[in-house]
Amino acid sequence: MKEQLHTIPVNEAFLSGDECPFCYLQRQAERSALRYVAGAGASYMEPEVRAATDETGFCPTHMKQLYDYGNTLGAALMLQTHYAGLIENFRKEVKHYELPPKKTLLPRKKQSSGEPWWQRLENQSKRCYICDKIHYNLDRYYATFYALLKEEEFRSRVTSSKGFCLRHFGELLEKAEDYLPNSQREWFLQNIFPMMEENLVRVKADLDWLIAKYDYRNASADWKNSRDALQRSMQKLEGLYPADPPHKAD
Repeated sequence: MKEQLHTIPVNEAFLSGDECPFCYLQRQAERSALRYVAGAGASYMEPEVRAATDETGFCPTHMKQLYDYGNTLGAALMLQTHYAGLIENFRKEVKHYELPPKKTLLPRKKQSSGEPWWQRLENQSKRCYICDKIHYNLDRYYATFYALLKEEEFRSRVTSSKGFCLRHFGELLEKAEDYLPNSQREWFLQNIFPMMEENLVRVKADLDWLIAKYDYRNASADWKNSRDALQRSMQKLEGLYPADPPHKAD
């Protein structure tokens, strides 16, 4: 199989032995995005980057990671100009805001077809510059995955892997409509679903044995593959690495 620049990360992920190659790719993309935003390159000082972070801000998860990363000045500068825009919008909203009438059992006239302010505030907290970069990269990785399925060697790597977490498996199925070649649809159905079930059963068996090890009768028994079963079972469900330490600046 001829390697190309855009296929290298995907092939590395499927050779990594991770519970989910797309978790592996997402973690790499996330750390790369953190370095890009708050790393030594100081991209947060570039006008186009600052304009984007001012507009979207960061979700709670990546706000915390930005804090943990350790670039206090960089994070503070990004939040400073983000706050400036928020305060300007806040003042505009206040000028036109009216509290809705108290709910009653009687029907009332609909106030407005527009999105309420509380909904806009809630949506703003879900927007994130880093999430956007991760989603962009993951979409490219899904496209590369499906393009590589025409290669027998890559299909062998896929079936020899540990499957996917449920979150990325769902996204993989969603992308199949756009990216899965017709020539590989039968192979996909015959191989991917059994592989997923086999690996879900494997992780549960490891979790079962981890629990069984807490029985005094099994105190001297081998741990087998259960020592990290809790972390891996969490990853298999939600696509996360609960045992990872905070990612910090080098």
